Amino acid sequence: MQSLSEILYTNNVLFSYYGFIDKYVLNEVLGITKAKLISYNEPVVIINRVYNAINECVENIIKHNFFPENEMLQYKSLLIISQQEDCYVINTVNVINETQKQQINAQLLFLNSKTKDELKQIKAEIISNKNYSEVHTAGLGLVDMILRTDSCIYNFKNHNTNFLFNIHFKINSTTNYGNA
Repeated sequence: MQSLSEILYTNNVLFSYYGFIDKYVLNEVLGITKAKLISYNEPVVIINRVYNAINECVENIIKHNFFPENEMLQYKSLLIISQQEDCYVINTVNVINETQKQQINAQLLFLNSKTKDELKQIKAEIISNKNYSEVHTAGLGLVDMILRTDSCIYNFKNHNTNFLFNIHFKINSTTNYGNA
């Protein structure tokens, strides 16, 4: 069995955090990760894509983490940012309730079934506040995340009376994005 340090090392983890996540943690994560990417001489477009993906992932945790008010510090989240051979991976885990699970699953099934062009149209309609019945519960942030990343994988696992929600985004670091 591998030790935690071996797992972190062999998976080239740039940053990992386990605990209660708030806006202060988000600011630290963003600062540290951006500094590391700059030190790796990554193109600005890659830095921005990773930065924006982390920002949206953690903002979703902050807004949608489920916990009883008196037990908030017991409900920890996990954030891992790693560098693979040709991509950066952002992985989060947080606690959600049954209602959130159903909403998130419906949103992600719907959004993952769309092409990039369809997602761009959905984003434009959300921004312009047009009535788009199929996606009325899909938030702009989630649409934007799927558009800005190269893959989105998610799952749910039972956790006491709630669920652990894991979402995993990949950002290709070898593609020439031009001025994207």
